Amino acid sequence: MSARRQTGLAMGVIVLLAAGLVLLLLGRQMEVPADETPSPPPTGVASAAPSPSPSPQPSPFAGPFLYTVQPGDTLVGIAAEFGVSLEELIAANGVSDPDMLSVGEVLVIPGRTAAVTVPADLPTPAPATPLPTPTSTGPPLVEIAGVDSAGTLVTEAVRVRNSGGAAALEGWTLSDLSGNRFTFPRLILFPGGEVAVHSAGGTDSPTHLYWGRSTPAWERGELITLRDQEGTVVDTYIVP
Repeated sequence: MSARRQTGLAMGVIVLLAAGLVLLLLGRQMEVPADETPSPPPTGVASAAPSPSPSPQPSPFAGPFLYTVQPGDTLVGIAAEFGVSLEELIAANGVSDPDMLSVGEVLVIPGRTAAVTVPADLPTPAPATPLPTPTSTGPPLVEIAGVDSAGTLVTEAVRVRNSGGAAALEGWTLSDLSGNRFTFPRLILFPGGEVAVHSAGGTDSPTHLYWGRSTPAWERGELITLRDQEGTVVDTYIVP
């Protein structure tokens, strides 16, 4: 073999070796170390589940005391059973005719309350407003409003009216200079209320009182005086 050919062969071997070395170095640079493998993104920490709220419990509140009318009931009997006056019971229920009661009718008993339970998931109502119990709006303003049919026993009556706060008339009197005197029984005259005092006999009610006389009490032109339970003059009226 000639020297030139040997030289060319040697150069070829050197080129091949150099190429292999370059490829080996490139391969190492492209390798990713095992401990540098990207870690997966951390997952979020699970939050604790909220504990269930306790079930709401029903809550009681005070409401009006109600009574259902039974067969044979009367307003007088119901008032006596619950320890209230007939006048208060009538006023609390707006009764226009005390003698008319219906079985099953529901009455409000004034001065009493009853516990009422409502579901807790409903809004708690405000305390119930007392049903029609009249209250004083100021001092009483009681006066003699007029005299009907003076001198005629069957229709003779003195009308007494209250334009102020509630007034207890028990012990009050109507009198004249001749010595005639009517004394009021237990009666509450509410604001705007009026009671007629009849000279003849009859059955008392919250708006009509009966003297039970056998002769008329009042004469035209005489002075009638209204006094309270202490004898203080409240009003005077001259019969027309």
